[in-house]
Amino acid sequence: MKKFLSFLFVFLGLSMSAFASETDDVKVYTQKLIDDAIVSIFKTGVASNERVVPFRKVLNDNFDFPYISKFVLGVYGRGASDAEIQDFSKQFSELNVYSYVKKFESYTDSKIDVIDVQKGKKEGQYFVASKVRAMTSGDKDYSVDWRIVKDGDKYKVIDVIIEGVSMVMSYKNEYAPILKTASDEGKNPVKVLTEKIEDKVIKLKLAK
Repeated sequence: MKKFLSFLFVFLGLSMSAFASETDDVKVYTQKLIDDAIVSIFKTGVASNERVVPFRKVLNDNFDFPYISKFVLGVYGRGASDAEIQDFSKQFSELNVYSYVKKFESYTDSKIDVIDVQKGKKEGQYFVASKVRAMTSGDKDYSVDWRIVKDGDKYKVIDVIIEGVSMVMSYKNEYAPILKTASDEGKNPVKVLTEKIEDKVIKLKLAK
């Protein structure tokens, strides 16, 4: 019995140590992503046009846009070709680049801290909680949560939840009527949506 208990304690100790190391790695990754994608690029004094290229690189390197695209398209993506999915994913990622560059125009230097990492039910999935700290009197802190998956030896973001509002679910709900209408009219729903997003990206690029 003593030998069994000793083995059990050693086994549990190793498992807990491995889990702690795993979540620590995810915490370090997410904090670096936050610092690279927001704190460094959107610091005060950097012009919007100077933010696009570095922000695009960070987003495309760290967000799993092919996965997110398939989720957003739902059943309408199942009948699409690989080329159509790739085209949608490209325009969708560009929409996120220019949308967030625009949204962060009024961003002022803030402190954003990762405060907790929880392992998801699915293998290689993690839920990371972070907090945007108020830097001026009268402002309040707000939460930004991240859904992250391990892709080989890398981590990828598959969703961002701001104050309880999911990015991917918001897009899915926004695009569902467009996809359904196009499908009901006998058009290619993915192509129709891709063209609409491309038009929006062009307008964002031209907006001052």
